[in-house]
Order: sequence, then C-alpha cells, then structure tokens
Amino acid sequence: MSVVAGWYPDPSGASRERWWDGAQWTAYERDAPVALAPAAPSAPSYAAPAYAAPAYAAQPYAAAPSAAYAATGMPSKVQVDTNTVWIWLTIVATVLPFATLFLIDWNGYLDAMLRIESRGAVADMEQWQLRTLGVSLLSWAAMGAGIVFSWLDWRELRRRGVPAPFHWAWSFFSLLGGGAAVYMIGRAVVLRRRTVSGGWPPLWVWIAVTVVGYGVAIAWSVALVGQVFSRLAGAYA
Repeated sequence: MSVVAGWYPDPSGASRERWWDGAQWTAYERDAPVALAPAAPSAPSYAAPAYAAPAYAAQPYAAAPSAAYAATGMPSKVQVDTNTVWIWLTIVATVLPFATLFLIDWNGYLDAMLRIESRGAVADMEQWQLRTLGVSLLSWAAMGAGIVFSWLDWRELRRRGVPAPFHWAWSFFSLLGGGAAVYMIGRAVVLRRRTVSGGWPPLWVWIAVTVVGYGVAIAWSVALVGQVFSRLAGAYA
C-alpha cells in the first residue's frame, strides 16, 4: 500500500521535512514544525532515583515515509518549467485528425456514385472504401499517440518536481470524441495551483489550433456539399 502524499521527516536530516508525492521524494523541503512542550508537573519533595538512558542502535531511514506520520498540507507553489516537449506533441496529435479530411478522395467517391450502375464503379467504390478505412485508422493512431504523449508529459512533470500533476488517464476521453480538452484544461488548472509559472501557454495554443481546425473543417464541408450538388445537377441535366 502506497503512502499518501504529504510532508514527512527528511531522510537526509531530522531537522527538516520533505514532500512525498505518493510515489517518490521531491525536491521541496521545509523546516519541521516546532512541537509545544507540555507543562511540566511540580517536582516531588524527595529526590528521584537516576536511571541510565537505554542505548538504541541507529536505524537507517526508509525509502518511503511511515504512514503513521500525518501529512500537514500541500506544499507551496514550486518554480519549474511546465512546458514539456510532450505537451506540444500532444497538441500536434490532436490536430492530425483534421488533416485526414483532405486525405479522402471525395471526387473519386462522387465519380463512383454517378456511375453506380456500371461494373467498374463497384470496383472503384471498393477501393475508395479501403482508402477511407486506412485514413480512419490513421486518425485513431493519432488519438492513441496523443494519449501516450499525455502520459509522457505527466511523467516528466513529476520528474521535474511538480507535486501530483493532473493525471494522464483523463486523456482517454479523446476516444469519446472530446479530443484533448479534459487533459489540457485539467492540466492547466492543477499547474496554476501548484507551480509559479502555471501551464497556460499550451492550453491557449491548443484552443487556437482547435478553433482553426474546426473552422477549416466546416468551410471544407460546405464547399464539398456545393460541389456535390453541382456534380449532380450536371449529371442529370
């Protein structure tokens, strides 16, 4: 059972405390809180016998803190660079599905539909469907790469000392059609609370490229519909 994140006695010095993030020691430390000494009872009138203090062998510090030691709260904001290369690759992976729209041969599809009664049109339609399947697999591969990049980004943030960054598993929402929205927004909010620099630049860049991507996709769809009607009107004129 893993020990919860919190402040624990520093293994390298008993006079300080170090932040344990739930899996490993981080670089954040502070002075140990001073415990208030209880009021001493009044001494008896007779002399108390003296006892020798028992000798105990020094014990090595454990790799993890004891679970019996209570955490005293979250650490203060840390000064680290939160813009990892993996978060930028995550953004690139979310843009690739928009680019797959231009890899589909829509003109070939229209030609096959207009010649649907001919034997050659059936073969052309089968080839078009196979190419479309390949493009769809490429889009799914891009989403899978985005999830992997999110995990690498989360791991790098922990390595740099960010306490408990937003978990990468939230990026699986991209498989439900939500893109990287959940991970990007959650990442920025958590980094704002736990780091000095925050994590806003990747979020704004992702929002910008997503808006542009949807705008291009909508404009392209409108142009495609107009082309379809034009081809149909010319075929049946």
